[in-house]
Amino acid sequence: MKRTASASPSASASHPVLAAFNAFWAARQPRERSLIGLAAAVMGTTLTWQIAIAPALQTWQEAPARQAALDAQTGQMLQLQAQAKGLRTTAPMSRTAALQLLESSAAQWLGAETKVSLQGEQVRITLKAAPAEGLSRWLAQARSQAQALPVQAQLQKTTAAATPPSLAAPASAPNPVTATPPNTSAQALWSGTLVLNLR
Repeated sequence: MKRTASASPSASASHPVLAAFNAFWAARQPRERSLIGLAAAVMGTTLTWQIAIAPALQTWQEAPARQAALDAQTGQMLQLQAQAKGLRTTAPMSRTAALQLLESSAAQWLGAETKVSLQGEQVRITLKAAPAEGLSRWLAQARSQAQALPVQAQLQKTTAAATPPSLAAPASAPNPVTATPPNTSAQALWSGTLVLNLR
């Protein structure tokens, strides 16, 4: 019985790339092989640094800043939660009492020219040159005490003129050393309308 010769190719023939590399490597001098090996080690180390070590190191370095940001966000959320809980537990004011509170506080913080009017379930506030700090305080008081929340705002910002030094400290003052220095900083003022919802 005649046997058929095996047709399986050799390992080098089945992997032409590996065979070409083996031939290339066998033709190199020992010094060239050392340089090629060193270059391969450097490239491997660089890739390992860029892919594995550098991202982990960056994450570790940014961890404190991210933790601080998360702590700040958590604090804000807890503060908002406490405010919402306070609004839920606060006994609701009557509409008349809430309107009276808004009117009295508006005269205190927003100026005598501020007008407060009731329109159904909403309160309309007309501002004229109201100070920014007073507006912020009034909104906080309206939210916490009168339980009124702003739903619409049409405001324009203006700036109060600075007081001239010549008007604040005249030359004929008897004691110019103890005179109060003028307030030359410009103050932000708001004019327009606000609409608040009553609970």
